[in-house]
Amino acid sequence: MLQWKIYLPLIRSTVERFAQEAQNSDCFARYDSSYTKIINEQKEKLLNVFNQFDTNEENEAIEDYLEFCIYNDLPYLFVHSELSNIAREILGLLASEGKCSSINYANIHFTNLETRIAKEYYHHFLRKLATKHHIRLSHLSHLIEKHLMIHYQHHLEWMLVLISELQGTQREGSSCELDHTRCSFGQWLHNPSIPYLSNTSHFSDIQRLHINLHELASNIFSQRASEQIDYKNIIQLLQNLDYTSLEIGNEIAIINDMLIIGEYTKDPLTGLLGRRLFEKIVMGQVEIAKATESDCSMIMCDLDYFKEINDQYGHLSGDEVIKNFAHNLQKTLRKSDFIFRFGGEEFLVLLPSTNYSEARQLAEKLCLTTATQKVHYENNSINYTVSIGVYEIDTRDLTFVTKNIIQHYIQAVDTKLYLAKENGRNRVE
Repeated sequence: MLQWKIYLPLIRSTVERFAQEAQNSDCFARYDSSYTKIINEQKEKLLNVFNQFDTNEENEAIEDYLEFCIYNDLPYLFVHSELSNIAREILGLLASEGKCSSINYANIHFTNLETRIAKEYYHHFLRKLATKHHIRLSHLSHLIEKHLMIHYQHHLEWMLVLISELQGTQREGSSCELDHTRCSFGQWLHNPSIPYLSNTSHFSDIQRLHINLHELASNIFSQRASEQIDYKNIIQLLQNLDYTSLEIGNEIAIINDMLIIGEYTKDPLTGLLGRRLFEKIVMGQVEIAKATESDCSMIMCDLDYFKEINDQYGHLSGDEVIKNFAHNLQKTLRKSDFIFRFGGEEFLVLLPSTNYSEARQLAEKLCLTTATQKVHYENNSINYTVSIGVYEIDTRDLTFVTKNIIQHYIQAVDTKLYLAKENGRNRVE
């Protein structure tokens, strides 16, 4: 038997060092100032686990520790890595002391504790995954026009069947279809309702991702059927499964966006989308962003001193400038981006699957391109510039998408545009 209390000072110093390293990493990037309090309490509960090893209170201490970690949503990677660090220090010290019999004894304790932690986190991960998929489905249900997203909905329903089977809560006679050609989503992939879809690179990516997804699912079920279940490995497989599922959703959303853009009536001068479609499209895109847990941004553009261009060169020349800028937008942006002519010389762009940094980079490129070219019309050579505001839509805490929320987004990006004007024009804010 190992006298664990002798090694508590070493365990404490190891835990404190690990916590400090984790604080400087991305592991707890989402935590606020409460991080220190949570980790300090977690440290004490972990130390109590070791203090209670080989006593009647051992099981209770472990349960208390696990309940705290899961309630506070501490990442499994953090908990596993922390325990691995402690094991490495203790086993290393025992080896240096020549206590060979104690090494085996300690290793059994660490292995049992790690297995118990991994098993509890496995069930916790399944519960979280089920909740997330119900939320994703609820956002898709709010879409007025689902288009291709109906197939992603079928995929999410398949994911819920898989999760319920892993939890042992599936309905009688219901089982997860592991053949990627026979599930509802796979049948659509092999017989797309819109022929040209199969020729796009995004469609090929979806097919590849879908095959990978079913291979991951088969691997998970295979490992669960083994005599000694490696819960740590299954957690990693589940994380990859969830990531692959979201990637499928993102790729479908891109094709879906291109389909929508092709269907809607365009502005007669520029061929861009008209303002009256904006609210409807944005509401749908925000719901899709929630369902696929993806980023979404807006940029608003306003041509600088456009009235002076009309006054000096005439309204037909002004129309040429607007058409030229519309062409720049289409050339700079992606086919899945929604470009609206929002007013006379004002344009608003919705950028799905785009964070602030990416949106700003696109805006900077557009601003530079605009300033370095001329519009030639009726012996006139016209220079013009554009001011641009950039805003990232934060959907993390958004429950319902309403018209008031859409107006808030417009006001937010318009404020950024106004700042660009105030700071000298021909710039991005």
